[in-house]
Amino acid sequence: MDEISNKTLAILLIGAIVISLGGTLISLNRLAGIKIPMITGLYGEPHEAIVQLDITSVVQVNFTTDTINWGSGTVVVGKDFCVLNSYDSSIGANCSTFTPQTAGLVLENIGNKNVTLNITMEKNAASFIHPTDAVCQWNISNLETGSCPGMALTPSSWQTCSATPTVVCNSTGNGFLAESGSDTLKFDVLVQIPSAATGAKSNVMTASAAQI
Repeated sequence: MDEISNKTLAILLIGAIVISLGGTLISLNRLAGIKIPMITGLYGEPHEAIVQLDITSVVQVNFTTDTINWGSGTVVVGKDFCVLNSYDSSIGANCSTFTPQTAGLVLENIGNKNVTLNITMEKNAASFIHPTDAVCQWNISNLETGSCPGMALTPSSWQTCSATPTVVCNSTGNGFLAESGSDTLKFDVLVQIPSAATGAKSNVMTASAAQI
């Protein structure tokens, strides 16, 4: 068999190179037409967390000023009675040496619910001061504006001391409010002391609240 000449080998090599380059160009052209999506980020399923709490209802009122104390005194000799009144800070003209009282009794709704409010007095006038000619009365007013939009009484009207509950804030207008800045009431007391009365005297006001 005759040997292949160098010239023939060179021609075959050049042909192989041409065929290889042609195949490469065709492959690149095809690849250029294929769109490869860009990867911009990976997203998983969303997950949720819970924040929760349970706020307990609190129904509570408290006398933040819980004492009216006129101190010691007497009815002026020759007079039938004298009158003490925390509402207008007066010491009646017929009273001697008693100390004027101005603050009254201050009641605050310290809970977080609006409430109805009832007031009772432990003793009536006869049990508190003297069996005859004695008077014991109390009244209510808003110490902070709008504290009792459901007030069942005319503001500052006098109520007779009694162990029978008196409704002062009912559910109308949401009763006695718990909102800060409008949750404080004032109770004033008036007593008439007959000249025959003697001894240390005390009475207890009770405020009873119920959630609306």
